[in-house]
Amino acid sequence: MQRDQSDQELNFKKRARRRLVGAIALVLLMVILLPMLLKDRAASSPQEKITITLPNDTSTTTSPSDFDSNIVPSEVAKPAEETQAEAMPAEVADEPVDTEAPAKPAPEVKAPAKIDTPHKFYVQIGVFSDPANVKQLQTKLSDLGYKSQTEKIKTDKGEKIRLKTQIFAERNEAAIALENIKDAGLTGMVVSQ
Repeated sequence: MQRDQSDQELNFKKRARRRLVGAIALVLLMVILLPMLLKDRAASSPQEKITITLPNDTSTTTSPSDFDSNIVPSEVAKPAEETQAEAMPAEVADEPVDTEAPAKPAPEVKAPAKIDTPHKFYVQIGVFSDPANVKQLQTKLSDLGYKSQTEKIKTDKGEKIRLKTQIFAERNEAAIALENIKDAGLTGMVVSQ
């Protein structure tokens, strides 16, 4: 009986070793062959260039992103001629220039390009399909002191409701409103109109 038990243990050990060796062989085979198979597969599939177009995208200027609430609009700079004329006293500007004395060329001052920034901003809370959810969010917005507007839009998944705040004249005002809305536990983004 003792011998039967030791023979059985020996068979279990042999079987366990064979399984371990088989598992190691499979792992090595996969480590070697899998990268080669995936490499060939990735090389054979053509890479297409993806272009993203937005509807109503009429701006080609380099303006700040409409969805970045951290950017505060900078004031539009005056052209260089206006700033130089304002900087000179009236007597100096009207005096004739001495043409005989060699003058050093003035450093060229380039005026920054004017950026046509929209003057209307709002915070878009989201796009929803449930009108009851929209009513609930409108109540939260009115509790925060913000008027809200809804807009029905058509999507591939049916008609949806876009919820947004009142219109703000400055991006900074909309960014402040977004921070207040986020503090209340809602989400949103600043969008230009």
